[in-house]
Amino acid sequence: MKRFLKQLRVLVVLMSISTFSYAQIDFDSFLEAGVADANRLLELYMQPAFEGFGNGMNSGWYNTAKPHKFLGFDVTANVSMARVPDASRFFTFRNSEYENVFFAGGSSVETPTLFGPNLGADDLPQLSFRDFDDIDNDGDFMEELIRISAPTGLGIDESELGINAVPVPMVQLGLGLFKGTEVKLRYIPETDIDGEGNVNLFGIGVMHDIGQYLPGEKLLPIDLAGFVGYTNLSSQIYVNDAQTQSADFDASSWTVQAVASKKILFATVFAGFGYTNYDVDFGLNGTFNTESETLTDPIAFNYANSGMRANVGLRLKLLFLTLHGEYALQEFNTLTVGVGISVR
Repeated sequence: MKRFLKQLRVLVVLMSISTFSYAQIDFDSFLEAGVADANRLLELYMQPAFEGFGNGMNSGWYNTAKPHKFLGFDVTANVSMARVPDASRFFTFRNSEYENVFFAGGSSVETPTLFGPNLGADDLPQLSFRDFDDIDNDGDFMEELIRISAPTGLGIDESELGINAVPVPMVQLGLGLFKGTEVKLRYIPETDIDGEGNVNLFGIGVMHDIGQYLPGEKLLPIDLAGFVGYTNLSSQIYVNDAQTQSADFDASSWTVQAVASKKILFATVFAGFGYTNYDVDFGLNGTFNTESETLTDPIAFNYANSGMRANVGLRLKLLFLTLHGEYALQEFNTLTVGVGISVR
């Protein structure tokens, strides 16, 4: 069991940093635009990645509305795929929103986000940077200094994965307590992975049987429960080999759900409805040198949202082994699949 849990923990860490590893983001090019413009560019470019992550964190908490009996338990590993909407594959770059960088071909242009298509240089918009320092001493402070291609996307929907989605893995433990109550724990101590970065995670959820308070509980054809859960994940990804520059993010989410399920032989159909919230902070920390200045901790922005969430799923239990899947309707619709070991 210890070996199994260790392998699951490594899987979670690796997938948590995969977005940054695959993206190969050229932060230095963004920073040439200056702090204010770089923050705006990166915020729009990376928005679907972090919004998808926030939605995915609220998935996979349960696969039945029937809490464990006293000291019954389960160990479950999930992978949630928060689908990026087509509208989030591009963002609109508007010249009016920037001071140092502009699109010379018009007042605005559609530019891939991180989860947009992987375009070649010839297909990407060209962004120009102004020469406010008059480097060539010709008296023109507004002329174009350099021109670069806008950043491209990962093109995930064109890969073998075939679905443009943000992966959010999770491992959790469920433990039955008294009076129809079950507590669920998500935990990863601060873990370093081969010098690429580190991650730590903590989450706690509580499910309580509310059917027991209804008249004629024994006659109810379904199990009913209330659930509340909170998750926090902090991660640091090193940008340079010297590990003096890092992309840091801290994500937290919580959800309140009403859950219903019906068991038929070895299959359980379950559904939930409720409210969710997520809050994600991102920062680029360290000292960065541009053509004209040195910047310290130049990037910081936040993504937050809340809304209703509805999900439906199916669990199969074969002796102690469980297999389950669910689909959730929310800001980023999310597919979750998982496997676990469940006792009592």
